[in-house]
Formats: sequence, structure tokens, C-alpha cells
Amino acid sequence: MKMWSGRFRQPLDPEFEKWQRSFPYDCRLLPFELAASRAHANALKSAGVLSSAELSEILKGLETISRRAESSAEFLKDDEAEDVHHFVEKQLAGLIGDVGYKLHTGRSRNEQIATDLRLFVRQSVDALNVLIGEWVEAILVRAESAGSASMPSYTHLQPAEPVLVAHWLLAYLEMFLRDVSRLADCRKRANLCPLGSGAVAGATLAIDRQAMAVELGFDGPTANSIDATCDRDFAIEFVDALSLVALHLSRWAEEMILLDACLWICRVAGGVLDGQQRHAAEKKSRLAGVGARESGASNGMRYHVAKFDQGPAAGLQQRFTGNAGGSFRCL
Repeated sequence: MKMWSGRFRQPLDPEFEKWQRSFPYDCRLLPFELAASRAHANALKSAGVLSSAELSEILKGLETISRRAESSAEFLKDDEAEDVHHFVEKQLAGLIGDVGYKLHTGRSRNEQIATDLRLFVRQSVDALNVLIGEWVEAILVRAESAGSASMPSYTHLQPAEPVLVAHWLLAYLEMFLRDVSRLADCRKRANLCPLGSGAVAGATLAIDRQAMAVELGFDGPTANSIDATCDRDFAIEFVDALSLVALHLSRWAEEMILLDACLWICRVAGGVLDGQQRHAAEKKSRLAGVGARESGASNGMRYHVAKFDQGPAAGLQQRFTGNAGGSFRCL
């Protein structure tokens, strides 16, 4: 049964139903959907909607779903689930019966996906910062070990003034430190909780939004329910920041290829080149083109969000979760 099936008397066309499913993409949001569901269940208990026994059943059911998802990839191969929200409701009802349906009381998928995406961005920023930190540390180690070694600097691809190798390396350090700063700024704006916003006009129950925000580690609840359910600025900001990380990685890769193939200052390891690219005249790192891909993802999201009215529309699950991975793979 669909979460919204009460509105319609005619069943979905089977081919259309298969085409519009987002679960193959947004299944990666499952840990965040489960966390937000636990927070909502606790709020329902505080509001008097759930008894202590019902809350315990729901929390145990959510924990079971989490364990099964972690232990078996087959568990997520569900051809009936429309999206991650439907998957959780379906699995929960299968585990604990009709009590599972009570979890959807007083909430909407509009606020759910907005919350899941914010949690996803927050965790992704934290994970990226760890990877960039390791990269920065490697640059510092190489710069220190370079000592007084020198190399030519370049302007318009022509040899210019001599510089220390360390000075050249530390130029990349500055780029990645700016990336860290941008990601931190993005995280700050993303770290507000939409739960309690309802479909668009707010919750119909007296739900403690501050308690849910605190439980999920947000800085506080969002201020406006209309904006909270349609805002995807934080997602675009995140992908924009990713595109610059990828651009800096691509720039580094391109320069290493130049220094190797044309100027013979360094050697690019064969492990980052494919079979067609290992010849000296054809060397091209796999990293060199990733910046363009991430920039394309950012532009695509802008176009998609521009079609939103001032209220919730498509959740961006396919476009966002499918594209926010290039910089992780590169790092």
C-alpha cells in the first residue's frame, strides 16, 4: 500500500510506477531516515500519541531494520518500495504490525526527505574533512621533505622564476584549506532540523521540534515550514563545494601530468593510469576530468530547483545522492 494511496481511486500504471521509484537511489539515506524516525517516535510519545509499549515496539523495529540493512545487501533489493520512506514504513509494519503505521502520524514525506538530505550533507561534510585532512597532511610531509629543492614556476605554460618545491606544494595546501572552510560554512547552514514542518504548513500535533533537533544533533529547528520543506540551497552549496574540491584535484592531476610528460620534473605512477594512457605521449590521470563532472552535477541541480514553486516538490533524491560521490572517490 502506498503512503499516499488514499487520494486516488485508479491504480498506478505498472511501467510508470517502476520508472518513478527513487529507492534504488535514496536507499543510501536509510541510516538518516531511521535516525529521524526514532526522533519523531520519541516526540509522538511525548505528545501522548504513542504509549510506552508502542514506542518500545517501534524503536526495536527500527533497530532491526538497521541491523538487517547493515548485514545484508539483499535486504535493500525491494522492488515494491517506492522510496526510502515507504521502505521503512513497509518493513516496520511487517515486523510489528499496525503499530508501525502510527509512526507516520503528524509527519509528511516532505519534511522527511528534507531532514534526511540535511543529515546526509552533514555526515558527508564531516567525512570529506577527514579525507582532505589526510591529503593536507601528505602535502605538508612532502613539502618538509623537499627541503631546499627548487623547480621552475610557470606562467602561461612557460618557465618563469625558480621557486622551492615546498612553495609549489603549499600552493595546493591553500586551495584545500579553502575547501575545508567552504564545507564548514555549508554544514552550518544545513544543520537545522525541518522535522515538525509537516507537508508544508506545519505539524497538526503539539510536537516538540526543539527536542527532535537536539536528539539529531542539529543546532535548532528551521524557522519557516514552507521554506523548510522546499529548501535545497544547502544541497546545491554542498555540491558546489564538492565541485571545487574536484576542480582542485583535477588541477593537481593535470599539472602532475604536465610536469611528467612535457617537463620531466616528476613521474606519474602507472597505478593511476589506464592501459591506453600509460604511453608517455598519452598520459592522463583518471582524476583529471572529475572537476567537469561535479560542476555539471551542480548546474543540473540548479536547473531542477529553479522549477520548484514556494513549497515542496520533487525531493532531488536521484540527482543529489547519485552525484555527490566523485570527490569522495578521488580523495
